[in-house]
Amino acid sequence: MLLLYNLLFPLLFLLYLPVFVTKLLRRGGFRHGFAERFGCFARTRKEALRRLHRPVWIHAVSVGEAVAACSFIHRWHERQPQLPFVLSTTTTTGHAMAARKLPQGVELIYSPLDFYPFVKRTLSLVRPRLLVIFEVEIWPNLVALTARHAPVALVNGRMSDKSAAGYARYRRLVGRLFRRFSIFCMQSEADAARVRRVVEDAVPTVVCNTMKFDQVPDARTGDVSQLLRRVFGEAPRLVWTVGSTHPGEEELAADAFLAARETCPALKMVLVPRHHERTAEVEKVLRSKNLSYCLLTATPAERPSPADVLLVNTTGELMNFYAVCDIAYVGKSLAGNHGGHNIIEPAIFAKPIMHGASLENFRLVAEVFRNEQATCEIDRDRDLAPALRELCADCAKRRDLGERARRVVEQQRGAIDRTIERLEPLLNSQGQTPELDAFFC
Repeated sequence: MLLLYNLLFPLLFLLYLPVFVTKLLRRGGFRHGFAERFGCFARTRKEALRRLHRPVWIHAVSVGEAVAACSFIHRWHERQPQLPFVLSTTTTTGHAMAARKLPQGVELIYSPLDFYPFVKRTLSLVRPRLLVIFEVEIWPNLVALTARHAPVALVNGRMSDKSAAGYARYRRLVGRLFRRFSIFCMQSEADAARVRRVVEDAVPTVVCNTMKFDQVPDARTGDVSQLLRRVFGEAPRLVWTVGSTHPGEEELAADAFLAARETCPALKMVLVPRHHERTAEVEKVLRSKNLSYCLLTATPAERPSPADVLLVNTTGELMNFYAVCDIAYVGKSLAGNHGGHNIIEPAIFAKPIMHGASLENFRLVAEVFRNEQATCEIDRDRDLAPALRELCADCAKRRDLGERARRVVEQQRGAIDRTIERLEPLLNSQGQTPELDAFFC
């Protein structure tokens, strides 16, 4: 089956190529390290990788997984300072964020496309003693080739109902790949149960909770208070940070903002779309609502003051604006969007959090906050404006929600340490052998 997969891969990649190139062009920054996706590295990068002695290779896809992976590496580096690490990402946004957060000495690369020659070439440089994959990235060549001579672990793992149904349908085929893993460290018992239905007792499957709560030590933000004064003016203000929005949510947020401002004139909005390449589309929405706005990247002379909205058209700034806001909204959960984004991020700063009910990608997190009544969950689009008006008018409720949210974060920490304790025995489970040298070379 692996042979068939590699025979079909070039054809499938050619069909996907227009989408792949379009995404790279829209998100920018693709020229840097582009060849690494094909297992081709610059001479200086090759030398740096070869200097590492059997590192732990951590693979994360995009920004969310990369943030958790950076916290994970920081903590493991504290426990074992001499242990070398390589982090790979798939997206340019995740790569840029990791470059800012990683400790010194960790090599950052792009993950190779999952085609045998590309993966083999990258493995020959990295020569990992352990491959740690974050959340859901199970690529056949990467897993199968590494597992021949080094342990492979899935950590912070989650499995949606849709994925579980698909894996169950092809259990015989998927089970063979899953059994190449040495351990599955899952976020919840429900996630673990879904994996066990595929691998049964062949691979240890444990529950370690989600690492997203452990991002607290790495939540170091830049001071944007002076920026807000320049954009919104010196008058008293109430800042609503609307983060990680997707199509439809910007219009919904603009309507809620206008409705709430009728009773709270001091209200201002910081709008942070999930993908900054949608800036022109979001600007059109703001203009249609007659809202004055300025871009984060505008020069001071171009910033109208005071503006109604600060539109953040860069990547990696969201935590800065969660830190200084009075109310937070976390996107991809209303206006027909599903899956949700990370509600823990504003909770780190004890902020009152608003979000929709569609948080399928964060079910465990949402359940914990829901049980503690620590967020304002919106069931229907039309309920966003009334909920915002209520929070604007009630300072005590904002403070109570924020304190509850922060308390949840404090209570749930520890997943990183639990995961590391499960992985450390794997570091020396397979020593370096002549056969291993021959394979990686």
